[in-house]
Amino acid sequence: MALIRNLFWTAIFLASTFAFTVLFEYGLTDFAQNSKKEFEVLKQMAGVKPERRKDDSDKLTPPLH
Repeated sequence: MALIRNLFWTAIFLASTFAFTVLFEYGLTDFAQNSKKEFEVLKQMAGVKPERRKDDSDKLTPPLH
Protein backbone atom coordinates (compact mmCIF):
# COMPACT_ATOMS: atom_id res chain seq x y z
CA MET A 1 0.00 0.00 0.00
CA ALA A 2 2.88 2.35 0.75
CA LEU A 3 4.25 1.79 -2.75
CA ILE A 4 0.95 2.82 -4.36
CA ARG A 5 0.77 5.91 -2.14
CA ASN A 6 4.34 6.92 -3.02
CA LEU A 7 3.71 6.43 -6.74
CA PHE A 8 0.54 8.52 -6.49
CA TRP A 9 2.31 11.39 -4.69
CA THR A 10 5.22 11.26 -7.13
CA ALA A 11 2.82 11.50 -10.07
CA ILE A 12 1.00 14.43 -8.43
CA PHE A 13 4.33 16.16 -7.78
CA LEU A 14 5.49 15.72 -11.39
CA ALA A 15 2.17 16.94 -12.82
CA SER A 16 2.16 19.98 -10.52
CA THR A 17 5.76 20.80 -11.39
CA PHE A 18 4.99 20.55 -15.10
CA ALA A 19 1.93 22.80 -14.75
CA PHE A 20 3.91 25.34 -12.72
CA THR A 21 6.68 25.35 -15.33
CA VAL A 22 4.19 25.97 -18.16
CA LEU A 23 2.48 28.77 -16.24
CA PHE A 24 5.80 30.36 -15.25
CA GLU A 25 7.27 30.22 -18.77
CA TYR A 26 4.22 31.21 -20.84
CA GLY A 27 1.71 32.83 -18.51
CA LEU A 28 -2.00 32.21 -18.20
CA THR A 29 -2.94 32.46 -21.88
CA ASP A 30 -3.50 29.32 -23.99
CA PHE A 31 -2.42 26.75 -21.40
CA ALA A 32 -3.17 23.73 -23.61
CA GLN A 33 -1.04 24.88 -26.55
CA ASN A 34 1.78 26.00 -24.29
CA SER A 35 1.79 22.68 -22.43
CA LYS A 36 2.23 20.91 -25.79
CA LYS A 37 5.22 23.14 -26.52
CA GLU A 38 6.75 22.47 -23.11
CA PHE A 39 6.17 18.72 -23.47
CA GLU A 40 8.07 18.80 -26.78
CA VAL A 41 10.95 20.56 -25.02
CA LEU A 42 10.83 17.93 -22.29
CA LYS A 43 10.94 15.13 -24.87
CA GLN A 44 13.95 16.74 -26.54
CA MET A 45 15.74 16.96 -23.20
CA ALA A 46 14.99 13.28 -22.55
CA GLY A 47 16.48 12.35 -25.92
CA VAL A 48 13.34 11.14 -27.68
CA LYS A 49 13.75 11.42 -31.42
CA PRO A 50 11.05 13.49 -33.15
CA GLU A 51 8.68 11.63 -35.41
CA ARG A 52 9.63 11.85 -39.05
CA ARG A 53 6.91 12.40 -41.60
CA LYS A 54 6.91 9.99 -44.50
CA ASP A 55 6.42 11.18 -48.03
CA ASP A 56 6.84 9.81 -51.57
CA SER A 57 10.64 9.93 -51.36
CA ASP A 58 10.57 7.25 -48.64
CA LYS A 59 9.23 4.58 -51.01
CA LEU A 60 11.71 2.11 -52.40
CA THR A 61 11.94 1.79 -56.14
CA PRO A 62 11.97 -1.68 -57.71
CA PRO A 63 15.46 -2.89 -58.60
CA LEU A 64 16.62 -2.40 -62.17
CA HIS A 65 17.60 -5.58 -64.07
